[in-house]
Formats: sequence, C-alpha cells, structure tokens
Amino acid sequence: MNNAFQSRIYDRADASWFTPSQKHVWESLQRFDGPPYRVINVYGTEGTGKTFLGKLLERLGYATYQVWPSVHQPLLSRLTLDDIVPSRTSTRDIRPLVDRYHIRQIILLSSMRVDERDMAAFELHVTEEDINWVRARIFQYFNITLPEKHYPNYKLALASLS
Repeated sequence: MNNAFQSRIYDRADASWFTPSQKHVWESLQRFDGPPYRVINVYGTEGTGKTFLGKLLERLGYATYQVWPSVHQPLLSRLTLDDIVPSRTSTRDIRPLVDRYHIRQIILLSSMRVDERDMAAFELHVTEEDINWVRARIFQYFNITLPEKHYPNYKLALASLS
C-alpha cells in the first residue's frame, strides 16, 4: 500500500472504522480501564491493525500514541506504546512510566503476547468479516473496490490496491 493512500485512510478514520475485531478489543480496553490494570497488552501478528488502533485511540482522545522506545510526556491520561518487544524485561522498563508521567494506564502494542501472566492481554486478529468491513469503508469513502479474494491481514488487502 502506498503511503499516500494510507495517510488518506488515517485522515478519514474515526470510530466507525473499527472492524468487528478491533471494536471487541476497544470494548475490552474500556472494561479494563485503569487500576489495577496499569499496563495492558494488545497483540497480534503483522497487519492485524494494532498501529491503526493505537492511532485511532489517540484521535478519539483516549490515549497518546507513541512508538517505543521514544517516549515523552503524554498529553492524554493513557499512553499507547507501539512496537514493544514482548518480554518481561521490556515491561519492567515500562511500568515505572505510569508513575513518572502520572497517567492512568499504558497500552502496549506487540506482535506477540507479553510474557506476564498477570497482565491483561487482548489479541487482535483478522476475520473475513473484518476484511468485508474494510472493503465497505474503502468503497464508501474512496469509491475504490477491494478485489474479492481471501486476505490474511489488512496490509495484504490494502497492498492489492496498489
């Protein structure tokens, strides 16, 4: 997918762009909002929409989006950190940020589940229903038809438009 089209999607994105799987994760995030869930994990393989979700959470005023390890004082009461290495060592470095920045919660976006049993974690995946949702949004907002075929993730689906 070319970056210009990706930017056009981000420019139009709002809560209506949440696919059914992303909406489920969004609802879970709201149920696990704040203490004792100071750090939670959203994970999924490449192309499942983790970065899109993180950027959309910022647009909705829910969480400041940043890419790890380049972290600075968030503007919102929650912080979403993308590209987290899913290890206990990483989370040990991240947990103190809640107190340092006086924020409510940190949402970690990673390719695999963080290896901490007590951390709430939600997996993002892509279903055929999700692809159909994206297909409808792209047609609705850009009058572009996503070819009818099976796509295992959003990256491949959007790459087919190039």
